[in-house]
Amino acid sequence: MNETFRHRFKNVARLAVAIAAIFLGASGAQATLDDSGKPPAAISVEDYKIGPSDVLTIAVPDAPEFGGKFRVSDSGVIEVPGVTTPIRAEGLTTIELAHIVRDSLIGAKQLRDPRVSVFVEEYHGRTVTVLGAVAKPSVYPLTKRTNVLEAISLAGGSLPNSGNTVTIVRGAASAEATNTAPGSVKIVQMSDLTSGKDLAAGLEVKNGDVVNVSSAQLIYVVGAVTKPGGYTMSDPSSGVSVVQAVALAEGLKGVASTHALIVRQSTNDKARIEIPVDLRQMMAGKSTDMLLAPNDILYVPTSGARQTLKVMGEVALSAVNGVAIYGLGYRVGGIR
Repeated sequence: MNETFRHRFKNVARLAVAIAAIFLGASGAQATLDDSGKPPAAISVEDYKIGPSDVLTIAVPDAPEFGGKFRVSDSGVIEVPGVTTPIRAEGLTTIELAHIVRDSLIGAKQLRDPRVSVFVEEYHGRTVTVLGAVAKPSVYPLTKRTNVLEAISLAGGSLPNSGNTVTIVRGAASAEATNTAPGSVKIVQMSDLTSGKDLAAGLEVKNGDVVNVSSAQLIYVVGAVTKPGGYTMSDPSSGVSVVQAVALAEGLKGVASTHALIVRQSTNDKARIEIPVDLRQMMAGKSTDMLLAPNDILYVPTSGARQTLKVMGEVALSAVNGVAIYGLGYRVGGIR
């Protein structure tokens, strides 16, 4: 084999390795060093930073005994056969670690010119916690740069009863990146995330962040109305009035009494409040239209029904069970 042929063969082989690495890189963070110890220029390596408890596969094709699977310790290091000193892996990309492993094997006089590949087998080092009204609340690995919407999608998307508020509690990594204190809170609106109106709302989540999707705040209208059910409060701070609630339920039935009841619930049964209201006066503008609080029940009895406030309250509470929920908000990662 003459020198020219050898040179061409070597270039073709390097190109093949680069192309293969690009395809392999699509399934995880991987890096391969060529015989110069430098990353091939054509390879785009995932910018994932290795963290504690990650499981790595290190391959040394010419000397397999130095490779294998390695779990990064809590202190961020791995122990490679033939290298007396533990190698720090935490905070490095796979290509950076491959370079260091190669240099360590050469420095330990184990190998003269090794080729080294590093692949992240299991991601545990960088995580985000997604809680609240999502399909699968849990801790999820961050294998790439991830924004808030993508984090919610990792958890299976928001539930039908989710609200419009997403709270992000910053971990140490986010605090450092944004020059804020760990544990500081960022609140964004789901509508801003899904519409793209507020680009800042689609901020990146980082290791240790907690994303909490709120549950929708509801008021209930039951009894002698056209469409009894639960109705979301699009803006809880503004509230929903009694007359607005009747309109949401598409008006009163012909048999409806004009004397209704607001049941204001509490975690303590004894603290439950029954508030009688005169619908006729309110709808005519002759008395103040009362605002309903989240979880209030507006119960409209049939005309002629004679019940005590307590009995009406019990009827209202039982009527809420199984009612349809209307006016659901934004959904992420699923069908509305």
